[in-house]
Amino acid sequence: MNLLINRRLRQRQDGIAIIIVLAFVVLLAGIVVAYLSRTSTDRQVAHGSFNETKADQLARSALEVVVSDLKQEIANGPTITSSTVMPQRSPTPAPGTTPAIPNLIRRSVRSDAIPSPPAVRSRASAVNSTSDASINGRSVSFARWNSHYLVPKANTGDSSSDPITTGFSPPNYWAPDWVIVTRNGPVVFDVWNYALADASPTNSNYSIGRYAYAVYDEGGLLDFNVAGYPYPSPSPAVTPSALVTNIGRKGVIGFADLTAMKITGGGSTPNPTTVTKMVAWRNYATLKSSGNFPNISPTPDPAASDFVNYVLSIGRDFRTVATTSYNNRTDQAFVSRKELIELFRSIGGSFNMLQFLGTFSRERNVPTWQAGTAAITQRFSIGNLNLIRPNPGAAQTADIQEYFGLQWVNGTPGNGGTTPPTPAIPGHWKYIGATGATLQDRIPAFTSNPEFFQLLNYAMNSTNADDMIHIFTTLSIGAAIIDQYDDGTAADPTTGTTTTMMQYNGGWAFGLENTDPARPPSPAPSPFPPPAGMSPTPPPAISTYVMLNRPFRNVGEFGYAFRTAPGPTPTPSPNPKTLDFYTATSPDAPILDFFTYNTASPRAGIVNLNTQNIAVIAAILKGAITSEASSSVVGQAASNNAAASPTPNPTIGIVTNAATGTEGTLVKPVRGRADMPRLAAAAGTTIGSSEEAKETIARVLAEVGQTRTWGLIIDVIAQSGRYPPTATGLADFVVEGEKRYWLHVAIDRFTGEIIDQQLEAVYE
Repeated sequence: MNLLINRRLRQRQDGIAIIIVLAFVVLLAGIVVAYLSRTSTDRQVAHGSFNETKADQLARSALEVVVSDLKQEIANGPTITSSTVMPQRSPTPAPGTTPAIPNLIRRSVRSDAIPSPPAVRSRASAVNSTSDASINGRSVSFARWNSHYLVPKANTGDSSSDPITTGFSPPNYWAPDWVIVTRNGPVVFDVWNYALADASPTNSNYSIGRYAYAVYDEGGLLDFNVAGYPYPSPSPAVTPSALVTNIGRKGVIGFADLTAMKITGGGSTPNPTTVTKMVAWRNYATLKSSGNFPNISPTPDPAASDFVNYVLSIGRDFRTVATTSYNNRTDQAFVSRKELIELFRSIGGSFNMLQFLGTFSRERNVPTWQAGTAAITQRFSIGNLNLIRPNPGAAQTADIQEYFGLQWVNGTPGNGGTTPPTPAIPGHWKYIGATGATLQDRIPAFTSNPEFFQLLNYAMNSTNADDMIHIFTTLSIGAAIIDQYDDGTAADPTTGTTTTMMQYNGGWAFGLENTDPARPPSPAPSPFPPPAGMSPTPPPAISTYVMLNRPFRNVGEFGYAFRTAPGPTPTPSPNPKTLDFYTATSPDAPILDFFTYNTASPRAGIVNLNTQNIAVIAAILKGAITSEASSSVVGQAASNNAAASPTPNPTIGIVTNAATGTEGTLVKPVRGRADMPRLAAAAGTTIGSSEEAKETIARVLAEVGQTRTWGLIIDVIAQSGRYPPTATGLADFVVEGEKRYWLHVAIDRFTGEIIDQQLEAVYE
């Protein structure tokens, strides 16, 4: 009996053991399956991460290659001409015609026909990023390529990024071709090569990936971190106001009128209300904005706000926002193009505007015009003219000599006790030079950092050597500039004259004021000042001479200054000769390149004058004052016609000069600000027929334009992957990873230096 019980107990224990063992087996199997599953997943994740990392490295390397090619282009063309001042374009537009895609500089393209040298060809192979899908079905659509909206939209009535394809041949149109990257770097393949799929360690032509790119002219766009202002109601074009006056005097890109831009083929223009909302968001604290996003509004009267003072700050570089806060918020800047696009999407702005707007512009505030070996590393601040006041204080004396080479001499009262009576000598300036102590008989030579008159003489007479010939003319023009800049009430305490007078070793030079109480015939009692009058006396007035009697807003306003010729009296009425900023061959043109209102360097918000966007030039011009006396302004039609006149005047326009035209930037790119009068000549009489009206071009564009910086967006898409052994064509690529970047970069055309850059990762 006991034996039977023991046997049954052993059987029961054996059964439990089997169950436990089986449970452990099941548990172990689950762990193994989970481990294998996790390992497989981790392997897939690691493989994907590895391929994405490869694609990222490939994209960054591609950007370095493209930037290096651009710098090599600069090195290949050290002599700057109209044909080399801008990056070479591919395809090359027909002279005088607006290209189908104005912003497109070049792209990776097979059989690249770009002029080489100076440019470097793109190294692209015969496989297209859009029309030639990969073996696993990957391609880049036109809409994806235009997700930045820098190419004109095919449908201007929606927010899609589908671009135009007109002007390019099917089936690839303007879509970039792939640059195939081998173990040996980018290599051009016009036909399939089996070495691309051969992974043998010794095969240097084995493909490790590919990239495609396009380069766009962001420097030719309006930087929306700076450009544009809030719109009052009614229109500033019909209602004089402080804002209208400030817009009209221009000087900064903040006064560009975005409503001037024709954003569709039918001539539609941006909605002022929408633009105001975007500016109110951007300059929230400055404009003391209110409301809930996206319905944001500035203070009711923008003219009374701090906006004008903000944009007119002479030292602001606009690369960062102001520190002012309002309602615990500051102004806001677009740190990426994607942010600008999202603002348009949120506020309901027209996406057609985006082809004219950027978020990244940079310029060194340095002249480009040069004669001889002078080293001029910065422009002269117009604001320094504020120092030149009669009888200055001791604190200003050193600065006045440093910046102008002048020293004040107090006037001497007349003496009636002599025979004949001795006239009064007016308080005046002695020209002694920046480091001198005695009267100069010449404009001294310089090697660097010239003072005002040296710089003026250098610009007008192309010399930085001792110049005895032009001292009278140079000092006289400088004095006339000073009289235009001051308020007309600053008078010599001794004689009451308001005319700027300068003595040099050999004679006197004079400015010109419309109103001078000491000008003959003297007021009672006569002679004035008693008892014997004064010597020298102010030159005669010219009734038609336009006087500003206010600080300059831009260097173009130098054009109001009287341009004396050798001799004691000015040109008589009715046509006083002033500095010439409106004829194509003006000898005064270089002046525009050496003086500046805003002194920051580097700075943002400056437009490349060689932009091929007509709308950009039109926006800068609209609202500009064409006549100081009447405050008439450039309207919508005039701004667009000045930029590019339509038929029947296709040969007139700053940008386009078709047919027999030769002065527009599409025919003859601008090399520097000294070419500005040529652009005024190109605009013809679209703004007005008087010299003052024609020089509106110089007053508006010179201060906000530049040519020496290449401001670019490089759009690159890189794909890591391989060609499988079964591949038979260049399209049979297996895509394993992809990365896209927009590189904003500013390159100094004169030095090849990268002024600044910003890398924007694109997530789609």
